[in-house]
Amino acid sequence: MRKRIAAKFLVFRLIIVVLALVSIAACIFEPTSKELQLTNKGQVFFYLSCSQKPTFDISFSISGMSFMNKEGKWIDVAVDKCIHSFGFAQSQIKLCELHLPAGKYERIRWTISEAKLEKYGKIFSLVLPQPGGNHFFDMEFSVFSGESFAFFADWNPEESVFDKYLFRPKMIMRKQSIEIKNILLYVTNMGSNCVTVIDRQQDRVVATIAVDQSPMGIVVSPDGDKIYVANFDTGNISVIDTDLNRVINTIANFGYSPAELALSGDGLTLYATNPDSDNISVIDTLSNTATDFISVGKNPAGIVFDQYRRKVYVANKASNSVSIIDVNTSAVEDTVTVGFNPTGMAIHQDKLYVINVGSNSISVIDIPSYSVTKTILLSQKPMWLVSGLSGRIYVSNTGNEVSFIYTSMDMTTGNISVGDLPSQMVVESLRRKLYVVNTLSEDLSVIDLTTRRLKTAIQVGRGPHGIAMIEE
Repeated sequence: MRKRIAAKFLVFRLIIVVLALVSIAACIFEPTSKELQLTNKGQVFFYLSCSQKPTFDISFSISGMSFMNKEGKWIDVAVDKCIHSFGFAQSQIKLCELHLPAGKYERIRWTISEAKLEKYGKIFSLVLPQPGGNHFFDMEFSVFSGESFAFFADWNPEESVFDKYLFRPKMIMRKQSIEIKNILLYVTNMGSNCVTVIDRQQDRVVATIAVDQSPMGIVVSPDGDKIYVANFDTGNISVIDTDLNRVINTIANFGYSPAELALSGDGLTLYATNPDSDNISVIDTLSNTATDFISVGKNPAGIVFDQYRRKVYVANKASNSVSIIDVNTSAVEDTVTVGFNPTGMAIHQDKLYVINVGSNSISVIDIPSYSVTKTILLSQKPMWLVSGLSGRIYVSNTGNEVSFIYTSMDMTTGNISVGDLPSQMVVESLRRKLYVVNTLSEDLSVIDLTTRRLKTAIQVGRGPHGIAMIEE
């Protein structure tokens, strides 16, 4: 009798264990609420511009936006935005970022809750579009699952008021299109899982490209035909064709989470830092396959390829060092101790400049002796740096500034205020501009390097991080 009870008890325990394992497996493999929400949806960005400076200020508030599909069903999207014609004259703003179910659409509806006109020092309330403040735009477009694209509306405030007090916004609508490839700039957005494409001649967003989760580092191939994007959360690297403006391949990183990227001068070898694994990936770009993994210091953050000397430099944030890797042997041949928490690096005039986030300093490493020859102290915590024009390097810092450092004298020659939490940068030498990624304000600061003045700000996606440019 006791044996039967014991046997039944064991069977009961076995059933409980099996049910628990099934439950755990279901939790592990069940899609998250965010994944379920975005299933069979596409990402849409809506940008608004005002090409001409108006003679008077019109403001209006959008309290909602809707999209009508081919079946005549309206998809409502929550939008709360107040627009001032004087506020973004001759510039561009991001109106909203949203996801729509995949399919074909025919109309867009704006719900306008308020409109005002300020003229000759007086403010007048305008009569809203009817019925219910709704204004319609006829536009056919398609949304594809997992893809990202942008709409653009050019507003003419001068032609938006009728019979003195009736407001009816005059807009020219268009979908994204890229005509000239070699003047483009690319920005990764960690929170939006996409890459923003910017025309750097006009300093305007022209397109968006969907990638995988939490894109960080980004590099462009020497011929400008491909772009590589490190997707940290999905542990892979997206390959974007710049003619098609979409992902054409995905490189597996064997479980490692890539952060920053560097590309050899011939474009045949891609290097990716794996901060959680204390190594870097070596990837053959012809086969799109990881061929090797090189152990470095703890938490590798920044990476630079030295084409002239055939070396790869890796800043190890948690080891306070820089690893020097020989490309021919794929092995670390030297390690240089620097300040606390090194991240960004730049080669400038036979020197390797390394920012130390924890020391508020820059370590200057002589090449090829690979020894620290001097340390430049900074007043603010640095975030990133880039080799600049006229013997200078540019350093972004947590004081929401970019510092200009004259390398021959190791002194700061100026500071320019930018957006919130500036980080990575790129120099456009032909037009003498510096583009600065601002992570918290979700935009790019454009600095005129001739006048050393802030030229404009370009709004991108959520949590922008990396930036890369096709050379002309």
